[in-house]
Amino acid sequence: MSKYTFGAARSALLLTVLFTQASPVHAAAGDDPGASSRAGEIRQSEGGPAHEMTSIASADVAAPNWQESTLTGDWGGARQRLYDKGAELELLYTADYLRNNSGGFKRGGGYMGHVDLILQVDGEKLLGWQGGSAYLQLISNSGQRVNLNYVGSLMGIDNIEAPVNRSGIFQAWLQQSFPDDKGSLRLGLYPIDSEFYVTDSSGVFLHPSFGMSAEAGDFGTLAGPTIYPTSTWGARLRIDPDPAWYAMLAVTRGVTTERAATAGPNISWQQGSGSMVIGEVGLRPAELGVTLGASAPAASHAGGFEPISKLALGAWRFTPQFPELVAVNAAGDAKTTTHWGAYILGEQTLYRVPDSNRNLTAFVRYGLTDGKTNNIDYSVSAGIAWQGVLAGREDDIFGIAATRAHVGLQGRELLAADLGTPLSSTAETVVEVTYQAQLARGVIVQPLIQRIFNPGLSLPDSTVAGARLQLAF
Repeated sequence: MSKYTFGAARSALLLTVLFTQASPVHAAAGDDPGASSRAGEIRQSEGGPAHEMTSIASADVAAPNWQESTLTGDWGGARQRLYDKGAELELLYTADYLRNNSGGFKRGGGYMGHVDLILQVDGEKLLGWQGGSAYLQLISNSGQRVNLNYVGSLMGIDNIEAPVNRSGIFQAWLQQSFPDDKGSLRLGLYPIDSEFYVTDSSGVFLHPSFGMSAEAGDFGTLAGPTIYPTSTWGARLRIDPDPAWYAMLAVTRGVTTERAATAGPNISWQQGSGSMVIGEVGLRPAELGVTLGASAPAASHAGGFEPISKLALGAWRFTPQFPELVAVNAAGDAKTTTHWGAYILGEQTLYRVPDSNRNLTAFVRYGLTDGKTNNIDYSVSAGIAWQGVLAGREDDIFGIAATRAHVGLQGRELLAADLGTPLSSTAETVVEVTYQAQLARGVIVQPLIQRIFNPGLSLPDSTVAGARLQLAF
């Protein structure tokens, strides 16, 4: 490991001290979705699964403009009437066609589809429940598994590809907000990748590692996190004491490694395996007066534009201890250790064309794990998203990003044993270039190309190309 990597790892390890002293936890935890959409913000990819849209629980947020943002409009005023009573319904459809043109297992491609049906409820409007809200998300997957059949990437290639196609509940939770919106508590079926370890500016990309990063989403020998497409019970506490910073803590039921392959919700408490604790603390440099490019307070907020500005540290761990991948003790039994990880991330709007929403945002992320209970011991990713790169098309986004996942010693030994041949590399690297174009109201088309170096650490370099279609009804 290089001096740079060792230094970053040592810093991140300090953040895990709070977790390494914690007693085993057997409660469940929940997730907090993204904040309300903002003018000028890079749009999240709506595939696998959709991120929450503007919260109807906030009194100062205007109703969505369904006539401009959906194919079916306001349903003759029905949507506005539902919204006024405290309910908002969304139907989203994502269709991807990707093809492996070289390398990997073999050439070939296929279609993958994903449906989101989302219901948001404002408890105060509907029931008089002050500070209360609810969220329900149903998903349905269809089509092929292009990575599984053609590419063989450790990190995957598409954020809507699931182990099996299914239809059912993905998120279902209740939330109680604190006075003055200084925090909230959420309970229910909760995927952590809707809020933790998230950068808005990486949401335009299709590759899964630009959502929940590869090392955190890599399941351990016993269990893994509650992330798409498999969710489980949890509770999340978030505090926002000041616009300049926030803190979050969640406790969730572990998703067993066997259960993850079924891609269904972990509704039964007995089907879990231990618990996961995750915490994140973040700063918003723009709120602290940091004047970097478009983040200068006086310039950046003009015309309703809000820059992306975030710096965060996070850490997670599971209980109980997990068996190591291949290491054994003197008796021949698997050694056990704590399954943990930590991460640091940052994103910032670097430039804004004056008097417009055209802007350039960059992100960088680094994460590491114990490297003994799952294959990937660290990953790094970085990229840019340029919204409105062409004058007259302010909603379009051009993006280019790269991610690299390194496999630890035990992970490489296990992979080589499974293959029966030596590996050709210690890491897998992916570069993605994409352009998201809004063709009409509620219609987005997004061509892309990915270059995957050393897929599975043993296969020829792969070139994947294709396109995504997103429809909002």
